[in-house]
Amino acid sequence: MGDAGAQALAALKEAPKLHTLFLDLVGTEVGNAGAQPLAALKEAPKLHTLFLDLGCTEVGDAGAQALGELKDAPSLHTLTLSLAYTHMGDAGAQALAALKEAPKLHTLFLDLRSTKVGNAGAQALAALKDAPSLHTLHLNLAATRMGNAGVQALAAL
Repeated sequence: MGDAGAQALAALKEAPKLHTLFLDLVGTEVGNAGAQPLAALKEAPKLHTLFLDLGCTEVGDAGAQALGELKDAPSLHTLTLSLAYTHMGDAGAQALAALKEAPKLHTLFLDLRSTKVGNAGAQALAALKDAPSLHTLHLNLAATRMGNAGVQALAAL
């Protein structure tokens, strides 16, 4: 499956009763062009729980920037997003930090291990502490480019 398949899956946003969605796309050929239509799931009116695993795909910063738009999902309260083993770096992490603006998001799992996220990305993710409803945060940043400055920023969470 590639970007065209992701485009087709984005049609799930039209499902009027959809409240929980689990999409495991690990190891597929989805790239930035496929992540963009998946971000349109923010338009699913009743979607409150989303598990989206894009690990080991071709998604990079542009795809992560698109997925940051999930912050506009009106009912989303639980999000699990994996971009592990992708080409995402600091710009993608900075875009994902916008999830702090999601009005109802209270549980967030971000798996960013083995990406190119460094200190700047970690510093941006530290802003998640300002999310109004967030009470559970799981960040996996193992095997990234983060150094002491990034760790210190995350310590403020």
